[in-house]
Amino acid sequence: MKMPKYQLFGIIVVSAVSVVSFQNCSQANFSQAPVNAASSTTDGSNTPDSATYDGLKANDITLATNVGVTLNISTASILAANSGSSLKVQSVGSPNLGALTAKATSYDYVSSVTGTATMSYTIVDGQNNVASAKIIIKVVDSSIATAPFYGCNTDGFLYSLDPQTGTVLKTVKMTYNGAKLECTDMVISSSGELYAKDNEESVGSNAYKVDATTGIATLYQRNLVTRGDRAVGLTLLADGKLITSEEHNPGTSSQTNSLIAIAADGVKTTVIPASAGYTMYGGDVKLLPDGYLYWTITNATSTLCKNAGAGGNQGILRIDPVSKATKEVACMDKKNIFGLGFASKALYGFSEQGNLVRVDVNTGKTTLVKATGLVFIGAAANPILW
Repeated sequence: MKMPKYQLFGIIVVSAVSVVSFQNCSQANFSQAPVNAASSTTDGSNTPDSATYDGLKANDITLATNVGVTLNISTASILAANSGSSLKVQSVGSPNLGALTAKATSYDYVSSVTGTATMSYTIVDGQNNVASAKIIIKVVDSSIATAPFYGCNTDGFLYSLDPQTGTVLKTVKMTYNGAKLECTDMVISSSGELYAKDNEESVGSNAYKVDATTGIATLYQRNLVTRGDRAVGLTLLADGKLITSEEHNPGTSSQTNSLIAIAADGVKTTVIPASAGYTMYGGDVKLLPDGYLYWTITNATSTLCKNAGAGGNQGILRIDPVSKATKEVACMDKKNIFGLGFASKALYGFSEQGNLVRVDVNTGKTTLVKATGLVFIGAAANPILW
């Protein structure tokens, strides 16, 4: 049979975003990429943050590990970071730093020096569509936090978790001068240093820098708040100032809360004064990637919760740390959510029943991730993985 002019079969079309598909084409135009593929990224390169084709999407994956510690990367975790049907890992390239060893269902990565390793990987779906993206591994010194999420309470243990599944990855004892450190909240800096605060109301609570690998703490800041007051919640501003809520007259009918910033030299400034009328029970305050502080307040001082008749639920107050302007954005649909942290592009928290939940800061809706059975008074997500 004579083939019609220009009729081509099995043509391989390769777009500028490393997406490959087998197509039947008539009078094919090879000067154009597929209409659903971007030709370059915002930085002008031809290597995208993600690649998409017919439902297949490859995303950049950011991980972290300590120097000399082997990081196991399962093929299942690579596939879970992407979208598509019947996915398989086709290949993983060599890193520009450290060494990668292929195993049956995973890859082992290790580096003897700090830095950032980058390697490409390619996935294929059931229709033989192919997409590529990058695995980025931040190699840091042994004391730096590398897990995506951490939790603590007064039992003296530091827990690292996968917030998307609720799986506890590792548990280490937290100690200060050899004694148990009763942690009530924590925060991680943009470079991975982990800070925790204790439960010592008699001295106004102290802050510690904690080795995330060994759990050994060193004193960082004494007397976060006035002696006899309680420090509730902990976060860090971009300029390095600690933020906490100072609970005045805790546990009494005259309790009030202010939000304060504490510089490295101990100088305190008020972000939200007690006269603003907000109070909190448990809860937290966290700085999210949008640059705003999010503070959980009691329903008694939450207009949205009172209007919704949500007794015992917490409101979410958004605060501009520069202008100090406030806006109540939501009332959470569950009571007593503690230990907040932002990870995997979402806000997570723990209920007093030990449930890990995902929180929508715009609506207050919570979604159960896992009933962990662990009640974390304090929690922190790792911004080096944001």
